[in-house]
Amino acid sequence: MGATNFYDVLNVPKNASEQEIKKAYRTLTKKYHPDVCKEEGADEKFKDINEAYSVLSDPQKRAQYDHMGHDTFTSASKGQYSGGGFGGAGFNADFGGFGDIFDAFFGGGGGRKGPRGPQPGADLLMRIQVTLRDVVLGTSKELDVMHTESCDECEGTGSSTKKTRICPRCGGSGQERRENRTPFGSFVSMTTCSQCKGRGKIPESTCSKCGGSGHKRVKRTITVNIPAGIESGMRLRMEGYGEAGDPGAPNGDLFIEVDVLADSKFRRIGDNLETTVTVSAAGAAVGTKVDISTIDDREVELKIPAGIQHGTALKIPGEGVRRRGRPGDLLVRVSIAIPKDLGDEEKELYTRLLEIESEKKDSKKTGFFQGMMGKKKGSKK
Repeated sequence: MGATNFYDVLNVPKNASEQEIKKAYRTLTKKYHPDVCKEEGADEKFKDINEAYSVLSDPQKRAQYDHMGHDTFTSASKGQYSGGGFGGAGFNADFGGFGDIFDAFFGGGGGRKGPRGPQPGADLLMRIQVTLRDVVLGTSKELDVMHTESCDECEGTGSSTKKTRICPRCGGSGQERRENRTPFGSFVSMTTCSQCKGRGKIPESTCSKCGGSGHKRVKRTITVNIPAGIESGMRLRMEGYGEAGDPGAPNGDLFIEVDVLADSKFRRIGDNLETTVTVSAAGAAVGTKVDISTIDDREVELKIPAGIQHGTALKIPGEGVRRRGRPGDLLVRVSIAIPKDLGDEEKELYTRLLEIESEKKDSKKTGFFQGMMGKKKGSKK
């Protein structure tokens, strides 16, 4: 601080009245407000002015300040003390420094902080459901969004004249200093200003359309592009589609969380898709051809090789998730169906087939034993 004491900061004598101190404070805050004054060091000057006024405008703090002196008072307000022991007169602090400790933990503003700048708008979160087909191919959706926008009547200022003035309650800081007295001393906390709602400014003349808030709530229809390959839980960001910010500050963003619905025919495995095709026992034995429906409703012919086993997966390249121009594959898992109700002719054919299988087994066994016997006879010779 350039000045040696708080009276010098406000340019008032030590015997200045309450009205003189208040008048000096208003004059200096208008002159050195960071939004108005562009001189180097204006921010620090504005902080010093608010700190000096917070002490000299309070009769008890002013009396302590006059009694203890500038250096001793400011050291005590930071939690320090001087003097000899608990019985001495040196430990004479108002514990105002606890405000700084609470601010560190809870994010509040201290008496030394400057005005709060224009605040960006809050972000919004929406959730949408999409089909697996949408995920594979990519798509776009139209969504209705309720959010706040700047009032077009007052251009977001909240004032019918489109002009604002510094909040007299907080001096433009957007925060109020509150003191709670306890048997252990005075505890100071910072809260959002009840008059300007933390903006640091109030309308010169309240806008009738928005009631001074500077915002209006509207419903907008937006188009959201769903990229191919997105997964459940991923979020899309729509920049600037959140809540409106203070004048001069950006709007918040809209985040859209995607939930992919399960599909009755296809299952996603990374960038691949999997489906199932059922073939008959005869088709699996001798081989066949089947038509496979892709997820975009096209028909692709797939050759089932002879002797395929149940559960085998065959691949159709390029029919999976189309992400980044490198599509995955479609895996077709073969399920072999065993017939339950056989006609007479079918039953006769399956019976004959069973006989043939039995004959083949017997022939293998006979050949095996004959070979063994033949080896033994040959060894005797």
